[in-house]
Amino acid sequence: MKRANHSLTILAILAFAAAFLSACFHGSAVNVSAVRNVKPALPTIPDRAFILTDFGAVGDGQTLNTDAFKQAIAAIDQAGGGKLIVPKGTFRTLPFTLCSNLDLHLDEGSVIQAPDNFAAFGLPDPSTLHSQDEVGAKVKTPDPLITGRNLHDVAITGAGTVDGNGALWWAWSERAARAQPGRLVYLRPNLVAINGCERLHVADITLINSSKFHLVPSNITDLTIERVKVRAPFNAPNTDAIDPGPGTNFLIRDCDIDTGDDDIVIKSGGANVLIENCMIKHGHGISIGSGTTVGIHDMLVRHCTFDGADNGIRIKSMRGAGGPVENIRYTDIQMKNVADAIVLDLNYTDNNRPNFKGDAGKIPSIHNILIDHVTIENSKNAGRIVGLPESRITGITLRDVRITAETDLVIKDADEPTFENVTRTITPGVAPARPAIVE
Repeated sequence: MKRANHSLTILAILAFAAAFLSACFHGSAVNVSAVRNVKPALPTIPDRAFILTDFGAVGDGQTLNTDAFKQAIAAIDQAGGGKLIVPKGTFRTLPFTLCSNLDLHLDEGSVIQAPDNFAAFGLPDPSTLHSQDEVGAKVKTPDPLITGRNLHDVAITGAGTVDGNGALWWAWSERAARAQPGRLVYLRPNLVAINGCERLHVADITLINSSKFHLVPSNITDLTIERVKVRAPFNAPNTDAIDPGPGTNFLIRDCDIDTGDDDIVIKSGGANVLIENCMIKHGHGISIGSGTTVGIHDMLVRHCTFDGADNGIRIKSMRGAGGPVENIRYTDIQMKNVADAIVLDLNYTDNNRPNFKGDAGKIPSIHNILIDHVTIENSKNAGRIVGLPESRITGITLRDVRITAETDLVIKDADEPTFENVTRTITPGVAPARPAIVE
């Protein structure tokens, strides 16, 4: 009996040693089981209702209602919290700030809308200025239309719409200047930006035509974004849809996104992130980066569909803005007609900052990524896995993946991925024609 126990002990030690050596040489297995059931705490908001029109607001699409929003939110803050109801109508406003213990609720048919002219922001018409230096001296970028900082227990809910009137700004963007050398650039505000919040819930609203990013929740603990629709033209510059990070406990589900840049992107850092049941149309897919300085780990993307996007799965970072990206899984993903299906790129270049250097000590890394049960049809490119000489990409596994594309995967400065039941059918001309965008 003792000899049998001794033999079992030796076998256990050998098994442990084999697992340890495998981890050392091939990277640890991806395990995101804990993320499958991420349930961020929802905000607790007092059951008090305040109606925007009771504070003098007029929903005629012309009147500026900034004071009405400010007065209503001040009243809610003084009362200890409650729901601000925006009734049916188009309520134009300059930027306003949320408070804690607040549900900004947009009734069906309600629109919170940014102005459609620079004069309303107190800014000169760009055509009257003569140099970028003059822009720097005379133009202060407005705050996001809806903003908040260092809050707790905040919700933005309802079937209404937040409209950024972004076309005003797109014409004076960095992309417009690249297309027309010498054209001036106005730095653009985001649409909804919350920086610092415990328990943030965004549900059922529609966000459209932001001048830049639509929804930017940063430094958040317990974030739930669900059933949100985001729309901007496919060629609208830098119109990211949902840009959370850094933070922890993120649940993004059942969203419908069609924009001109990253559809969902985790920026700077994130942990315990679940993205599921989202529909992605135009845009740059579900991304991580380019800034990864805080690090992203323990993230699961599942049950998502892409149709016509520029990218599908995308992790991007670069020297000077990098940190570790690891323990990420993408599963049950359907893609068709995308340009680049799978992109893991540590040599990314930001077109808006082509000379970016950043902090020389912040070198990005990508380790332990599992892509499984993915179907990719009629892609322009299968994609690329490109690391850095000093930071090779390691531990990439593709399992039960079917790819039909015009070009095969490009692999550079990366260990050969593990391919398990993967088919790659490379057929010239299989991808549909794509509209040209001047980046």
